[in-house]
Amino acid sequence: MKNLLKDNPDAKSVYLKVAEGGLYTRPTVVQTVLGSCLGGIFHAPSKGIGAFFHAFLPRRSDYEPGGAPPVYKYVDTAIEHILRQFARHGVPPGALKVCLVGGANGMVDEQNGVGLKNVDAALETLNRLRIRSIFNDVGGERGRKVFF
Repeated sequence: MKNLLKDNPDAKSVYLKVAEGGLYTRPTVVQTVLGSCLGGIFHAPSKGIGAFFHAFLPRRSDYEPGGAPPVYKYVDTAIEHILRQFARHGVPPGALKVCLVGGANGMVDEQNGVGLKNVDAALETLNRLRIRSIFNDVGGERGRKVFF
């Protein structure tokens, strides 16, 4: 972390907790720790804009069919929200580089854990929106500390 900030003295530092995220239009080093939660990283290199979210449940419709939950609580609503934010900055989905990180299942078997469900929800949402992830570091038994 110190090297990232040292190498980017104008960058601010943000630590994302569960159900948090954001779009960053200025130099920012974003970090978080992910277990079964899923992190979505979006970057528009041509505009120098990035986004990162830390979601802990897969699909809003599986848990809260109505109301307005925090947008970053669910993987599907987090992705949709981030894409709307990029659109407001004139960035189409096809211009984004997307990476998925997290979704570990250290406490339960790989098939039944929420981590795998989070990964599946992200891939389904991206597929529905015709967006391809260029890099995924997901699943497994261990959490991850992530910097973007």
